[in-house]
Amino acid sequence: MKIVKKFELDIIDKRDLLEKYNTKILSKDLINYLLDIASDIRKDDKVKIISNNYLDYENPIKVIKEGLKREYEKSLKKQTITDLKQLLYLILGIIAIFVSTLLETEVLHEIVLIGGWVLIWKMVELEIFTDREGRKKREILKKILKSEFIENKMAK
Repeated sequence: MKIVKKFELDIIDKRDLLEKYNTKILSKDLINYLLDIASDIRKDDKVKIISNNYLDYENPIKVIKEGLKREYEKSLKKQTITDLKQLLYLILGIIAIFVSTLLETEVLHEIVLIGGWVLIWKMVELEIFTDREGRKKREILKKILKSEFIENKMAK
């Protein structure tokens, strides 16, 4: 069953829409707000985002969509970096475990072996926590970007 969820944005001031130090990009507060309110959206829900625009700003919807796309791309880049870290931890962990088998000193063998397993656990930890959060964020961003945007011009 499709449920229509409506979210309203009141854009009263330019700082509600744009960053304080760079007026060409979408406000982080607005991005975080959208991610927060849309966090309970299910895949089959229909979403409408209603922008109550009190500004004389030409196209806030375009700015919002571009900012959300930029945030999505940033999240993908972050995912790539995390994937590379995971690969590095796995390779170093396997090398450490292999090297530990070549060591004859009992204490040194155990230290290197434990170090190898710690590196592998770090890789697993990144997969479990960081990847899951990033994937959820990207799913929400996709859903918001596919939603219907409605702009209401409001009088000041």
